Amino acid sequence: MRRLLITAAVALAGEVYFALRYAEFGALFHYWLHGLWGMAAGLAVAVLWRAARSPRTGPGAQLVAAAAAGRLLFAVPDVLFLALDTPHAGWMDVFGAHISLHFVPAPVAWAYAAFAIAVVAASLGALGRRLPAAGLAVGVAIALAAGLVVRQPLPRTLDEVRSDPQIAWSCTLRR
Repeated sequence: MRRLLITAAVALAGEVYFALRYAEFGALFHYWLHGLWGMAAGLAVAVLWRAARSPRTGPGAQLVAAAAAGRLLFAVPDVLFLALDTPHAGWMDVFGAHISLHFVPAPVAWAYAAFAIAVVAASLGALGRRLPAAGLAVGVAIALAAGLVVRQPLPRTLDEVRSDPQIAWSCTLRR
């Protein structure tokens, strides 16, 4: 229990820092989009890992750590931008489809739905319901893939990027 509380406190402190940094730039849309998808992905991977390893997959610090790790993975391009002034580019999709996620229909609602599915999966896993938990964890990946299939085309020019209010902040912060 102590390990879980420490892990949760560290993860929460990181989230507060991220939220404040994103808010500083008027980019809370990005905070929620990448945070929810990252935590959903981290939880889904942890649920699948734990379901494959043991019939007892109760709650634990591993789930919190996995959600935090997923959150960080999906935010790497934003961290690179804020810390090193690295502009966003298409190759950054290797970090959890970071760029493409902006163009799925209702991106934050889609991310929230995936996160809710992952939380239910983790809860079922904690109750010892491994098969339904694993099924829902796979559902998170399916939700991500489905969103990417129906997403709008990516912008090709800097002017197209600047005209999109969901991603324009990344091109106007440091002129």
